[in-house]
Amino acid sequence: MRVLIVDDEPLVRIGLKSAIRWEAGGMEIVGEAADGEEAMKLILERKPDAIILDIKMPKKDGLEVLAEMKKIGIEAKVIILSSFDDFTLVKKAMKLGASDYFHKPGMNEFEIESALQKIKEEMESHRHAADDVLNRSPHAKDVILRAWLHENTEGIRQTRLKEGNMYVLLFSIKKYAQVVKRYTKDNAAILPNTISNILSELLSKEKEVEFVQIEDNLFAVFVSHSEIKSMQASFAHVNDIVYLISSSLKRFVNIDTVFGVSDIFQTYDEGKQAAAQAKQALERKFYHPSDPLFYYQNRNEEMEASLEQVNHYIVAMKNGLKEEKYDEFALNLAEWEQYLQNKECMNEKDVHKIYQGLLFMMEDGEEYLENGNLLEEIEDFNELSSYYHARFNEKLEARISQKNKEYSPLIRNIMQYIETHYKENISLKSLGDHFHVSANYISRLFKQEVNRGLFDYINEIRIEKAKELLKDYRYKIYEVAELVGFNSQVHFAIVFHKYVGMAPKEYRKEKV
Repeated sequence: MRVLIVDDEPLVRIGLKSAIRWEAGGMEIVGEAADGEEAMKLILERKPDAIILDIKMPKKDGLEVLAEMKKIGIEAKVIILSSFDDFTLVKKAMKLGASDYFHKPGMNEFEIESALQKIKEEMESHRHAADDVLNRSPHAKDVILRAWLHENTEGIRQTRLKEGNMYVLLFSIKKYAQVVKRYTKDNAAILPNTISNILSELLSKEKEVEFVQIEDNLFAVFVSHSEIKSMQASFAHVNDIVYLISSSLKRFVNIDTVFGVSDIFQTYDEGKQAAAQAKQALERKFYHPSDPLFYYQNRNEEMEASLEQVNHYIVAMKNGLKEEKYDEFALNLAEWEQYLQNKECMNEKDVHKIYQGLLFMMEDGEEYLENGNLLEEIEDFNELSSYYHARFNEKLEARISQKNKEYSPLIRNIMQYIETHYKENISLKSLGDHFHVSANYISRLFKQEVNRGLFDYINEIRIEKAKELLKDYRYKIYEVAELVGFNSQVHFAIVFHKYVGMAPKEYRKEKV
């Protein structure tokens, strides 16, 4: 698979090129661009299959690139990179066809590599769809139905589905992580095979119904009513099928299901849109974990307005953590969560990312994705909120107690020295010579009392000073780096991004 990297930060491009196993994963980098105009030239020239695209760039931003790609019919898959508080822009990018997104401060190579591999697998699946149909393999119908969800109608007429009063039903298993624990690793295929066998038997007498498994915990059922003209009768039939499947799976396998149902549609060409509607309906289970069935509701205009308010809360929470105003952070966190429960304007995946981003800011990137197995078992908003509140409280209490801690005379003197001499080249040896103690003793005592490394603390002081200087346009960025004690602008940019979550020039644009 051919991949193009587009980001105006050289360090991000270098990081992506060096961290991901490109060749081993069957991928190659066909170019890189630092702005939107250069990106469009390379897209047209080198025809990448996938693009890693920054959302904020000079000349043309990521949204403009996506819009132009859509206008001229370029079908390359796009993964968006964004700053933590670009949520409104990210949603616009997803509407323009982006496949996924990652926040720069919290992204890691494993997640990006996984997203690229998923795109690669989808491409290979679509590429072989026509051959599978011609060869009439045992799984040809599954291939046709999965391809139809991605707007490929080739072969769909060979299924039992006919145009007229059609629906897409998506369903998943409740408490899936707990259900799969019933099976050993060697018997992992038993559950999906059992579900498929039960569905085959239940739906065998239906004239115009098909089903296919899409993911580990996502199944699709397609229903058409070419001979039934009444929409009311079609809708009633869909509800009968939902009840038949859910009650049977509960009876035979002891699992609970939740369904999302699309709006009614009439032609094969509308299949992809209907699947998106069913998915949007199913995602409401995150806020209503007890409900077994959700119907699609068109709320696009309301959602646009809601996302603006969501972005406001995200920025406020982020600033509260940056400025150590924890009461303000807690207030905005509570208001954001209440707003989500009222509006249901963010899906489960996006809410996870916001919580993880906030935790990332509290932990300086350490232990960012720990307890991943526990998180997999959390399926509803209230449980997720409780989990992260416990983590937030733990981290903030540690911060506050550390801030109020009484330090030994030596450590207080070292802190005062750093506050005055942060511009200079401070080393453990120079501090040892100045305070007449061993360098190892300073390192050990500082870590013990301050709960962080000496140089981590020095960098925090330098970055706080840099943030003030960046607000003054009289200083160029390399001058700011020198004024706070960095010998290299590149090193300054790396450290600044680690502590602030964005590049120095982005911070300057945001704050001035």
